[in-house]
Amino acid sequence: MGFPVGYPEVSVPNLFLYTLSLLAFLRSIVITFLSLLHLSDILDTNFSAVSSPDSHLHRPTLSAILIREFLPVVNFSVIAGDSPPAVGCAVCLNEFTGEEAIRCMANCRHIFHRTCVDCWIDHDQKTCPLCRTHFVPYHKMEDYNQRLWAASASDDDDYDVSLYSLHDDHIATSSF
Repeated sequence: MGFPVGYPEVSVPNLFLYTLSLLAFLRSIVITFLSLLHLSDILDTNFSAVSSPDSHLHRPTLSAILIREFLPVVNFSVIAGDSPPAVGCAVCLNEFTGEEAIRCMANCRHIFHRTCVDCWIDHDQKTCPLCRTHFVPYHKMEDYNQRLWAASASDDDDYDVSLYSLHDDHIATSSF
């Protein structure tokens, strides 16, 4: 005789599953959008799909800490002078304004927001996001390598305390 054409008791659960799938997809889009706008702190961290459970335990690598020491932090107004150029950060695509802390790449002279390039460095990137030139100036590469070897060879587990310097938190007020 065959099967009946419709199964009304099966279509309701399918509709319910499709609705849940759509809501989960929309939720992930909203979370991703808020994260891209750096507004993820308004989300409850227990329910954030973007952040990993141990993201607060992330420690930067030795090379990331050392690279930050080699890159100067300055205010944008110091570089721009009286007539600021219409340039923006190539990482976040926002324009630089007034007293924002920026990092100037020593080898290629590109500039980025400090927070943008620090996130890039924390992902163990060692080159400029635009031109892929090494962050560490060529004439300081040997010093960088020696400090990296010395820090990695030490038995001290708290390398982040010994390598962090006031230089990273200091914003220069003179031009370079």
